[in-house]
Amino acid sequence: MEKDIREILENTKNGDKVISYIKELEEHIMHHHHHDENCDCGCHDHDEEEEWEEIKTPYKNNLTVKDWEKLLKDENIFTKDSLTLMKRMRHIAAPTSPIELADMFGFGAMYYKNEVDKLEQRLIEKLKINKLDKNYYWAIIFDCWKNKKTEEQIYALKTELYEAIGNTDFSNIPLRENSLI
Repeated sequence: MEKDIREILENTKNGDKVISYIKELEEHIMHHHHHDENCDCGCHDHDEEEEWEEIKTPYKNNLTVKDWEKLLKDENIFTKDSLTLMKRMRHIAAPTSPIELADMFGFGAMYYKNEVDKLEQRLIEKLKINKLDKNYYWAIIFDCWKNKKTEEQIYALKTELYEAIGNTDFSNIPLRENSLI
């Protein structure tokens, strides 16, 4: 689909400007997604970000983009609900919480928490991970930050998973409920 859009834009007036803008936007989003506190890009309010600290875990995720692409195609691991969750998280392209997902896409926050829990369990079994504390199962799929003041947690897809989702056809998964795409 991306190739079709690119071909259409290349054949329209100012299409190359639109393509350039999209590339800049994608780079900016990736920068936001993988931002570190030493960045001086001017696109972040660093005082606000200092309230958040990354939660480190002993788990080292060695899954590659190709590994994730293969897992995403496995219907026993990534059910339609799991794929919907992945598409929505990638659409936001920034750390988010189940509450924010519920506010943006519908269903309650518990729907997203439960879906993550079920997906984690399937990945634990498939990947034969047996030495990871249950409190850190999220580390297979996400990076996580905790607000120092409120204890709220936000999650972002692992870089490799984020990229794999972008390389996978999700056209049959609606972004919002009651939508065609």
